[in-house]
Amino acid sequence: MSTRVSRIPMWVDCDPGHDDAMAIILAAYHPEINLLGISTVSGNQSVQKTTANAISMLESIGRTEIPVVMGASKPLLRFLQHDAEIHGESGLDGTKLLPKCNQELYEKSKQGKKAITVIYEAIMASSEPVSLIALGTLTNIALLVSVYPEVVKKVKVFSFMGGAISVGNRSAVAEFNIMCDPEAAQIVMNAGFEHMAMVPLDVTHTALVTPTVLEMIKSRVGKVNANFSTMVCELLMFFRDSYKNTFGFNEGPPLHDPLAVFYVVAREAFEEKLMRVDVECGEGMCAGQTVCDIWNYSAKPKNCYVTSKVDLEKFWNALVDSMAKAATVSPL
Repeated sequence: MSTRVSRIPMWVDCDPGHDDAMAIILAAYHPEINLLGISTVSGNQSVQKTTANAISMLESIGRTEIPVVMGASKPLLRFLQHDAEIHGESGLDGTKLLPKCNQELYEKSKQGKKAITVIYEAIMASSEPVSLIALGTLTNIALLVSVYPEVVKKVKVFSFMGGAISVGNRSAVAEFNIMCDPEAAQIVMNAGFEHMAMVPLDVTHTALVTPTVLEMIKSRVGKVNANFSTMVCELLMFFRDSYKNTFGFNEGPPLHDPLAVFYVVAREAFEEKLMRVDVECGEGMCAGQTVCDIWNYSAKPKNCYVTSKVDLEKFWNALVDSMAKAATVSPL
């Protein structure tokens, strides 16, 4: 992994979610990232619940100074969908160790300026170009680039977890984040980001939380803070059981979202190809499909680096190292 003189300013848009929670740990404690803030969106659960979960996660890792702002509560055009089957009724089921949401911070998250304005101002105020990460539906990002199109030029890398080159997970061809708001995703595809990267299911389904990974967390994080390690493992084991029951993943659940954060600090760990990507916005069986032009048939300009493989050893080491750092200051 490369070393940099200054840390990368980053904004994370998410819908916690078990895998989002792990992505927050990585973004908050990776030594090359300066996490400017977090915005939330409806997706894995309602935006009220995902906001509470983001605040609780920051509390658990001792980073409550990072601002959280509540974003879009529904897709641009589609009916609202959540994924309680995978993430539970709270969106972060599985542990009693997660701190309760700080009500003062929760109220602050939904008052004042709209989320897209907060994101815009944070990016424009940065002395360096910002990396923008999306881990849920792309509703907030679509609104951001529509209302403030000039923000695109201040984004160095836009990395998102979503889509699929081959099979989907919430339809035959569509991945959940994109399927929930395909119109937003298509707006983002055409926003003109200089460097847009897609981390699809084809990659994330290789990053399995195996028993070996759980043991790594228990040994490296547990020796620093046993309660924090237990909380992380309980969340991951709930996620494991959900994926086993719903999708038949027996070896362990895929930890999707942290990979989109990891891409920004370790692009060299990924295999990728620049290609044209569009989103199917119809009402048929393929709604929400990310159509990746792998054969270069499209006359439209290539707009997205589509990743296809990742160095899993580097990824797990970076994530567990960040967990260990979080454990040293966690109030648990």
